[in-house]
Amino acid sequence: MMLDRDKISFWTRVGAIALAVVFVGSFVFMGVGTNINFSILDILGGSSGGQEEPTSGPDQQIARAQEDLEGDPENPKIIRRLAGLYLENGQTDSAVEVLKRGREAAPADPVIALYLGQAYDRKAQGVADEEERRAAYEEAGDAYAAATEIREDNAQAYLLAGQAYEQAGEKSKAIRYWNGYLERDPEGEQADALKERIDNLLKNGEATEGVKKQ
Repeated sequence: MMLDRDKISFWTRVGAIALAVVFVGSFVFMGVGTNINFSILDILGGSSGGQEEPTSGPDQQIARAQEDLEGDPENPKIIRRLAGLYLENGQTDSAVEVLKRGREAAPADPVIALYLGQAYDRKAQGVADEEERRAAYEEAGDAYAAATEIREDNAQAYLLAGQAYEQAGEKSKAIRYWNGYLERDPEGEQADALKERIDNLLKNGEATEGVKKQ
């Protein structure tokens, strides 16, 4: 993925935190404490309270999660666990399909929306065609945006939506969601970088009229 120098500077400061925060945010959404392990399986519920067999391989874990989901197809925890296993195993398309069905089964679950955004993010990173890549990033932005509609107080979802929309070439949408982040966390860790990025986009005429500077 080719970025201009301005973007490289911006994403150097913001990108790494934004990629991880979807998992941290899920614990905030679910009311779990912040003393967490960043293992994707632990975060997505892949670890069953220490009951998983240590020798169980990814194929067996996926098969078990698939069986669990067949028996309880609207269970958000199982949906997240299976999607997480797919993502960890590099099966991004399968994760996307599970999470899309999960959004239909549990539309009020903000965590599934966040994971769907992350899945589309990963899909975009593996796409060479520019048009397809932008489309995948736009899907990611839409999923993160859905999370903001469910939980309007979560600033990090706005941050992720803005990041995805900019990568999709939707600069005005990016600014709108970054402003949402700044409204909710004006002194946040990413606030100064976002203000600078918004200012640069507006100065360069890359955003349409009607987009305000925070």
